[in-house]
Formats: sequence, structure tokens, C-alpha cells
Amino acid sequence: MRKAISPQLLFWFFAIALIACNSKGRFHSQEKQLLQLADSIEFEASALANVPAAEASGAFLWAQENLREFELLLEDEEITVTREEGEIISQVSRARRLLKDNSKRRQSILNSQQRTLLQLRGLAQALGNEATHDSEGTPMDSAYIAENVSRELQMGRTLKATIEETKSYASRGIKTVEEIRPQSDSLQTQLRGKLARLILERGSVE
Repeated sequence: MRKAISPQLLFWFFAIALIACNSKGRFHSQEKQLLQLADSIEFEASALANVPAAEASGAFLWAQENLREFELLLEDEEITVTREEGEIISQVSRARRLLKDNSKRRQSILNSQQRTLLQLRGLAQALGNEATHDSEGTPMDSAYIAENVSRELQMGRTLKATIEETKSYASRGIKTVEEIRPQSDSLQTQLRGKLARLILERGSVE
């Protein structure tokens, strides 16, 4: 004769089953988050690559050289500029600031990207495979998973934000140089003419 299963035993059976299902669902959600972030980092890195590093570098050198030229021309106290002319010089300075560390930022991103993607996808794979221990033999309990998922997501989001910012600075810097170059060239020609006349006037007085 079959023994009836007690209501209390049934309760615990269903409770354990529910916890297991919830756990798997949570891990699946975390796995998805990790993979989606890895994919979005690759997408942003590709978008950054579409802003040529050589073009950004060339624009920076132009802005740096032309800003220095303005500084030299304005060393003479009798050379003054209007507010509108001053704005042209400010735009050259702005382009220089935007592009200043572009090469270093790109190299830093390149160094971090591979490591970050490996970590994000490695942890996602471990969750997908329901691994019980990591590569060093540390038990992967709920606390371990929560801590590591949080850390990897934060690191990934920081990298993604850096890529987006670097792309924005490069694009804006290049655009600023393209827009301000004709006005900058024209203003430098005017200032050189003023300086030449001043030198001639001073020479005639002497």
C-alpha cells in the first residue's frame, strides 16, 4: 500500500523547485546582460574605428600649430583682435583640446577592450554552463556570481562610455577644424599684415 506524501513535504518540494527555476532564470538574465554589453562594446569600438585615427591626429597637429602661430602673432602688444576674431582663435583652441589625447585614449581602449570582452564572455559562458567553480577552483555560489557580474558589468560600461566619449571628441574636433580652417587662415593673413606694417612703421621712426 502506497504511503501518502505529507503536505509539508510537498510544500518543500515545490519551494525547492521554484527556487531552482528562479535561480536559473536570474542566471540566464545575467548571462544575457553580459553578452549584450560585450556586443555593444564591439559595436562602439567599430564606430570609433570609422573615425580615422590619422585624420584625428592630423587635425590635432593643425590646431596645435595654428594656435601657437596665433600666440606668437599676439605677443606684440599693438596687435589686437575683435571679439569675432577672438572667437575664431577660441575655436582653434577648442579643437586642440578635443583632439589632444585622442591617440593615447585609442591605445588605452585597445589595451582594455580584449581583456574586458574576454572577461564578460567568459563569465557569461560559465553562467550558461552552470559552472560550479571558476578557473581557480573558487566555488561559484550566489554571492560570488552577484559580485563578479556586478564588477564586470561596471568595468564594461566604463569602457563603453570611454569609447563613446573618445569617438565624440574625435568627431567634434575634426569637424571644428574643417569649419574653422578657412577663417583661421584668413585671420592669420590679416594679423601678419598688421605685424609687418607695424615693423615697417617702427623701422621708419628709428
